[in-house]
Parts: sequence; C-alpha cells; structure tokens
Amino acid sequence: MEARSAMHILNAPSTKSLKYAIRSGLIKDCPITEEAINHAKTIFGPDASTLKGKSTRPTPKKTYDDFFSPPEELYQHNRSITVCIDHMEIGDAKFLTCIDTTVRYRSCIPMQNLKTDPVFEALDKIFCRYNKAGFHVKTIKCDRAFIPLTDDMLDDMGVAIDPAAAGDHEPTAERDNRMLKERVRVALARLPYKVVPKVITECLGRQAAKLSNVFPQKVSISSHFSLQQLIDNVNMNYKSDMVAELGQYC
Repeated sequence: MEARSAMHILNAPSTKSLKYAIRSGLIKDCPITEEAINHAKTIFGPDASTLKGKSTRPTPKKTYDDFFSPPEELYQHNRSITVCIDHMEIGDAKFLTCIDTTVRYRSCIPMQNLKTDPVFEALDKIFCRYNKAGFHVKTIKCDRAFIPLTDDMLDDMGVAIDPAAAGDHEPTAERDNRMLKERVRVALARLPYKVVPKVITECLGRQAAKLSNVFPQKVSISSHFSLQQLIDNVNMNYKSDMVAELGQYC
C-alpha cells in the first residue's frame, strides 16, 4: 500500500523511474523497496488513475485515397451530354430517375412529392454530380409532364427541354425505370418482412441505381471503365461498400 501511495504522491511516475529513484538513493529515508513496488503491481494491478490520465487514443487505421482518374481522351468529345428523366413510384415512395445518353450513368433521387420545388432540388443534385465530373448537361429529354418546368429550366439552369410527343413516354427513361423497379423488387423479395416502411423503399431505390453504376456499359464512352469510375472517380471497396444485405443488417 505504501508503494502505491508513494507513486500517487510523486505524481504517477513510471514503475521503472520509481525503481531507479529508490535504487539511486534519490529519495532520502525511503522505506519502500523495489520488491514492494512489484508486489503492489501484482496485488492491485495497473493503477486506475494512471491509466485514465496517461492513456491515449489508439492509432486509427490508415486511410487510402481511392480517387480514380480515367484517361482524358475519353472526355474530350463528350463533355456536353443529354439526360433522360422521369418520375417513378414504388409503393408510397416517389423518385426522380435520370440516365444520360453518353455515359449511361443512372441516378435515383427520392422526393416527398412530384411538385416543382422537389424536382428542381433533385435535378440540382444530379447536375452537380455531372458538373463535378466535368460534364455539362445541355438537353433534357422527358415526358410532357415536365413541360411546366421548361421556362424555369431555361432561365435558371440554361438547359433546354425536349419533351416526347403527346401520349408518348420517353423510351430511354422508361427502360431505366423498369430496370430499377426490377432491382428493387428483387431486394424486397430477399427481405424477411411482409411490409417495409417508405424509407426502406427509398434506400433500396438509391442502392439499385448506385450498384448498377458499378459495372461497365457497352454503349458508354468506355466499355472497360465502370460508370462509377467515369463520373464519381472512385472504385468500389469490398469492405465498405459490399456490406451485409439490408435485412441481415437490420
């Protein structure tokens, strides 16, 4: 007990330093021996206050920059792109879907409703992603339901709208919606639930679009690089991106 008290009085020196001080006679009339210090450590274990005061955060895992830069030649004649957009509904969840005709990159943005403001917010997210990758959206192909947005698009975003004929649907966007719905239905069929909340459906919609961009497309500007590499400039990571299925995780 005296050995542990002496360590506290001396402001918690290391065991090695305390033994050296006793052995060298730096503390006059000290009744404590090196053997007593060893016994105190054996009986009481590591000192709690010393551990709390001296312990430091463990060294975090090293992070690596996974930025990927495709060859510049792929972009030289493909900077201006045309996107095809459409609304999509799965249960109560509403989305704005988008696929461009150059890279074939897919986007699926959940929306609270199909009014003008949520559509503009979703389009702004999509355009920002393309702009960050160095692309400029020049034309939007869509159904005639988007015609009310035409003037605002031209004034605020400098983008022209090319609507489909009356009674027709934009074919590229329709095929994109069909593919995304199929992927969401597959994911829902694997879940161990009969009913899922709206937020889960929205998550599955975003995931369906994100994972479809992991693979290359023959009709893209490159049949070798994935769409994620071309637009997001990153590679998929097995440990961080390929986590357990949603139902298992929950």
